[in-house]
Amino acid sequence: MPDSMVVLTDEGSLLVRSDALIHILRSLGGGWRFLGGLIAVVPRPVRDLGYDFVARIRYRVFGTREDLCPVAPPDWRARFDS
Repeated sequence: MPDSMVVLTDEGSLLVRSDALIHILRSLGGGWRFLGGLIAVVPRPVRDLGYDFVARIRYRVFGTREDLCPVAPPDWRARFDS
């Protein structure tokens, strides 16, 4: 699960992969809320296959940057590398 999004909700639920994505989209509101609702209609196994596909190719599509982790200081970042 190294390329998975994980969200801990206010209610204490732990959401992963496409469920986490849907939660985030709905939390953003507006058109994102609508998109989250559309994605939620798709059965979870199919959503997770799509999520895994995007997770595998995202660096090829979007590239990588070393300066994208503003929360962790540079000396901590090595702890999070797989």
